[in-house]
Amino acid sequence: MRAYMLFDGVPHRILAGDLDLEVTDLVQDSRQVTPGAVFVCRTGTVTDGHNYIDDAMNRGAAGIILTDDLELPGMYTSLQHIFVAKMDDYRRSIGMLCNNFWDHPSRHLTVIAVTGTKGKTTTSYMIKDMLECGGCRTGLIGTIEICDGVNTFPSINTTPDTLYLHRKLADMVRHGVKYCVMEVSSQGLMCSRISGMDVDVAVYTNLSPDHIGANEHRTFEEYCRWKRKLFSECRYAVINADDMYSGMFEQTAEEAGACLVRYGVKNGDAVCGRCVHRSICGGALGVGCDIFLPDGEIMPVNVPTPGKYNVFNALAAASTGYILEIPCEAMASALEQTKVRGRMESVPVSDEFMVYIDYAHNAVSLLSVLMTLRKYDPHRILCVYGCGGGRSRSRRFGMGRVSGKYAEMTIITSDNPRMEDPEAIMDDIEAGVAESSGRYVRIADRKEAIRYALTHAESGDIVLLAGKGHETYQEVLGEKRHMDERELIQQILEEEDAGNICGCDNRYIP
Repeated sequence: MRAYMLFDGVPHRILAGDLDLEVTDLVQDSRQVTPGAVFVCRTGTVTDGHNYIDDAMNRGAAGIILTDDLELPGMYTSLQHIFVAKMDDYRRSIGMLCNNFWDHPSRHLTVIAVTGTKGKTTTSYMIKDMLECGGCRTGLIGTIEICDGVNTFPSINTTPDTLYLHRKLADMVRHGVKYCVMEVSSQGLMCSRISGMDVDVAVYTNLSPDHIGANEHRTFEEYCRWKRKLFSECRYAVINADDMYSGMFEQTAEEAGACLVRYGVKNGDAVCGRCVHRSICGGALGVGCDIFLPDGEIMPVNVPTPGKYNVFNALAAASTGYILEIPCEAMASALEQTKVRGRMESVPVSDEFMVYIDYAHNAVSLLSVLMTLRKYDPHRILCVYGCGGGRSRSRRFGMGRVSGKYAEMTIITSDNPRMEDPEAIMDDIEAGVAESSGRYVRIADRKEAIRYALTHAESGDIVLLAGKGHETYQEVLGEKRHMDERELIQQILEEEDAGNICGCDNRYIP
């Protein structure tokens, strides 16, 4: 591609060189520059790409695109083998730039974007599994991983940056993928990460106060506003009508001319769930319901993970499947087999008690999980969790209070302390647990905290490992150290005499 084609419709100024050059790639990390690539400089929250212009040039960049006003050294203005341009509006223009380079990849896909405070990941996997059960090749972009139809990559952010997003969409098109299911975070919307992307179906799960803080959203109102933005840019809007904030999202979608599909247990007028009941399948907790589709068909399903919120996730997925004309049999089959890593994930340890790993990392999510587990009448709940550093201290106190009230035993431990002292974080959690008068112990080493829970569990107990979920690392002093709770459990089973763990025998020991 010639460079001038890259800027078709993009407001820009040429500061040096000309655009009659061949460009081979588009990157925003100077370390990824190869000869002929264009380096897009962006000022981020941690680093400023403008500081790496020389590195990009040394690696053979064909062009430099600035997003800030800089006074360029005189040597840049006389360059012939490279151009320097300035984009006047990065957030609006970056998507146009990506579409020009990768040929509008989202137009060649049916894009389903899922947003909400809770349920994004599970709902996304349910929709993906439905499509694949219906014979549709499907890509995924989400909190846990990115699948481009051939390769799978671990995710860094729920919604990746604009260049990487469009690159992955282009890879999906190249690999013959027809559908892309993706999670869209409020931060992703606020930072215009989905700039230039066409959204066919936008799915709303629910909304509750979260991501409010110094490094996130200033107010709940701002959080709501950015979430709603997705529904001003879609063709179909799938809305949880039982959620108290659904009206705002419906209004935004209707004003944008989107076709509205409402689902719910109480208020869904398009896709409804009835007869919600608890179930236990294969030693794991689940939830079942009858899903009523608009054409009058009734689809009974048993979702293999517990919680009424998973009924809502299933309804959101079924609503999307109905829009996409996925056969009912494929939808039901997918819903009954979808299991998501780190989302109420059952880990076999004992015949006498259950162990679950969940990503709940704030008070709202932890309360929802604990209240769900309580409905299965456990003997006790032992809750192992910590809180991340660099986040609101009120989150720590709130989680402590919830665990102290709804779990019989809280084992306070370390999560991702980041640059903070783990003991100081645990002090904040302890204050919340102590206020609730709940029983607790403090064990900073997460493996030892899990060991304590497993060796103290009794018949009928549920052990909940909260906060880490799908993550396979612990972030300490800026370093990500490998740590997978599933591996920790297996190590403990190998190290402990099976008799020290209630109901454990050799079948669970690798």
